[in-house]
Amino acid sequence: MGDKTSLTIHGVTDTLKEEDKKYSDALKITGEVFAEVEAIFNDENYASRTGWFKDESNDDGDIVYAKDTRHGRMVTITTELPMPADFVIKETWEGMETLPEWNQNINFAGIIASPTPQFDIVTYGNNDVLVVSGREFVSARIWRKVDDGYILASRSVTVPSFKSKHKGKVRAHLHLAGARFRPNPANPETTLTDVVMLADLKGFLPKMIVNQVIGRVMLMDTVTNRRHFHDLKAKRDEKKD
Repeated sequence: MGDKTSLTIHGVTDTLKEEDKKYSDALKITGEVFAEVEAIFNDENYASRTGWFKDESNDDGDIVYAKDTRHGRMVTITTELPMPADFVIKETWEGMETLPEWNQNINFAGIIASPTPQFDIVTYGNNDVLVVSGREFVSARIWRKVDDGYILASRSVTVPSFKSKHKGKVRAHLHLAGARFRPNPANPETTLTDVVMLADLKGFLPKMIVNQVIGRVMLMDTVTNRRHFHDLKAKRDEKKD
């Protein structure tokens, strides 16, 4: 793994400049969460959803699967996005700050620091869902090319220098969030996307309410995200004509 100011995953090393060494703990955390996320996706039981149960679904055929862990309920979903994997990772990584413009579930989003091209620290907040008021997150993200696709992983971090502008929002804790983007073997112009998330919403919420909300939010985000990529594809196709 190297020292605290550098991190090597899949043959690529992120090295912090002198002025960014204050983010060394966050860099280390991304290394840990990347390993956990990759292990989940590589688990032979993941593809078959062995050990998971159906949590939420919709008429589009989307199904959120869940499993209960010692940190709370972990949820996952698989969908197909209508753009190539290279485009999907680029848009997902670089489009962070534009999330509130097209995702009605997101109240605000911003980048706190971007020390390397593949490691950053972000903040975002979601809107109220059912009886749960909007939450705020501060997390570190990292991505790598893995085989012919990509894996992106994220976990909450503490950034002492960061002061939230959003008073009254409860700071939730993201144990892990991960996405895997792979070219669809049946159509390489589309991307098979797996997303997994485990979050502690904090605040005084009954476990039953939290469990209801987590899966529903993932389903809403999946539908919204797919619509966004359909819109981007339509714009790209217009330019081609």
